[in-house]
Order: sequence, then C-alpha cells, then structure tokens
Amino acid sequence: MYLFRGEFGCVLYTGDFRWESMSERSGMGRKTLLDALQGDKLDVLYLDNTYCHPSYSFPPREVVARQVVEIISSHPDHEIIIAVDTLGKEDLLLHISKALGTKIWVWPERLQTMHLLGYYNIFTTKTSLTRIRAVPRYSFTFETLEALNTVHPTIGIMPSGLPWGMDIKYRESSNRRARQCNNQTEQPQMLHQYAYSVPYSEHSCFTEIQEFMKIVQPSVVTGIVSSSICYVNPRHYFSDICGARLDKACDNFYVEKAENKKIRSFLKWTSSRSLKVKKEGKFKIANLILRRSKIAVIRKERRGVKIEETDGLCTSDLDVNQKGSSR
Repeated sequence: MYLFRGEFGCVLYTGDFRWESMSERSGMGRKTLLDALQGDKLDVLYLDNTYCHPSYSFPPREVVARQVVEIISSHPDHEIIIAVDTLGKEDLLLHISKALGTKIWVWPERLQTMHLLGYYNIFTTKTSLTRIRAVPRYSFTFETLEALNTVHPTIGIMPSGLPWGMDIKYRESSNRRARQCNNQTEQPQMLHQYAYSVPYSEHSCFTEIQEFMKIVQPSVVTGIVSSSICYVNPRHYFSDICGARLDKACDNFYVEKAENKKIRSFLKWTSSRSLKVKKEGKFKIANLILRRSKIAVIRKERRGVKIEETDGLCTSDLDVNQKGSSR
C-alpha cells in the first residue's frame, strides 16, 4: 500500500491487497497501516474493488492452501496441474512445496520470475523431478485435461476467487457458487471429472473489504479496478461509511463525466449524418439540437452511478405533412 500526505490531504492507495485476520503476517500488516495513519482522517481511498460485491466471500488463503494439499494428497498416483498467471499465487505454490516436500514445475519464463523473487531451490523446469506442475492459466481447459488423461491420470486445480475462469461453457452453471457466502467452510468445487476449483485469491473478498472500510473510514473512495467482469463501484455499498461528502463529490464528478461523454457522442454523430425530410418536392434539413439541461437522470445501481434515461436529444419542429417521406 502507498500512503501520501500533503496539502492535498491524506490519500491511501491499496493496490491488490488481502485484508485477512488469521495469520501473524496479516496482523503485522494491519498494525503497520494503523500506525502509519496515526489517527489521521483518510481523505481519499483508492481501493482494490475486485470482489466488491456481497456474493464474493471465501476463506482465508491458509485454509484454502490446506485444501489444495489435501486434494493433491488424495490423488497420489495422479499428475497435478495448477493454473497460475505470470505473477501471483507464489505463496500457494510455496505452501504446497513445503507441505509435500517436493519441487514444483514451472515454465521457463515463470522460473525466471521465481528466481527474481529469490526462490531458487523450489521450482524446476524438469518434469522428471515432480508430478506437480504450475501451468499458464490460458492453457488450463477441460479439453487439455481430457487429453492428458489419455496419457496419464491427471487432476487440475484452478485457484481463483471467481466462480469461473477455466472454461466459458462453465460460467452460466457456476453462477450459483457466486451466490454462496459460507466464508470459513466453503469446500473445493468439482468443475469437471478431472478438475477442482478452489477459492484462493490475493484480493480481498467483500466481507474483508467491508471490515477494512469500517476501520479506515475514508471521506471519498474510488475503485482501482474498472474493467473486471465483476466490477462494482465501492460507493454503492460503502457510501454510509464514507458520509455525505463522498456522495456530493463523486456524484458531481460522474454527472460532469456523463454530460461530456454524451455531448461528444452526439457531436460525432451529427457531423457524419443529416436527416432529410421531403416536403412539397423539396428537401429540408432537420436540425438536431441537444438540451444539456435535461442530459440524464442519475441513478445508483449495482455498478455505481450510470445513465439510466435521457431526454437530451430532440428534433427541431418539422413541418412535414403525413404523405411526406424521409430518406
């Protein structure tokens, strides 16, 4: 996290973070942050809002890491592949290696990353040294697992806070898991006869974000994730914690942003098109005007502030008889 102080006030940028309460490491992180704030009022918070919705609630990483080890141990004759990105999930892989006393295979570029992070004797690119492989997430599909099982029994593990992530066809049927909120007891889910999904994430779930917000109580909060498939503006759920200043400041910003976007879109459209109306054998250009005073009705919804309806575009009075036609 980054904490800034100055004439602009007190600003905190969380980055990707997990606000857990179980481990000693998490406790140290909490104490460090609160000591750094020194009781000051937090003016602006830039929040990791990846899972900022009540449907996202999952156990601490230590719990899920133990579940992964149990899955691997219960399949002693299987090859194990674990989906990871180019960065992240290192703590999970380290826990597996330590618990089972084995090295973990990674692809060459990932091995370089591990070496840069200071992990030299845990990861390898030699498949003969281990049955556990960490593979790129994009290569982890049902089809791949089925093909691998024609050669050797193989089990796949997808560690993710999302209820999907491995196969597009699975997304609709897995939405029900997104509605589960059994924080401490959620068990690994069978995605497929050869695949497990475990709720391991390095982003805070909703209950953790909620606890964090109650502690820091910022005047204004802004989500740093704006393109996620589960994006939610944190103002929607935490405006009561932040107070009236948040609503006023942010609503003004979004209204101005919405107006500017609508105006730009309208001007671009009118510059490339004209409406011709036939009347008494002649063509008349119908002028389109924009009423900024009626630009939009703002409504707070699940995804924050957005345009619901607009009366901004209208046509000027057209003297067109009923028999006329437009082209």
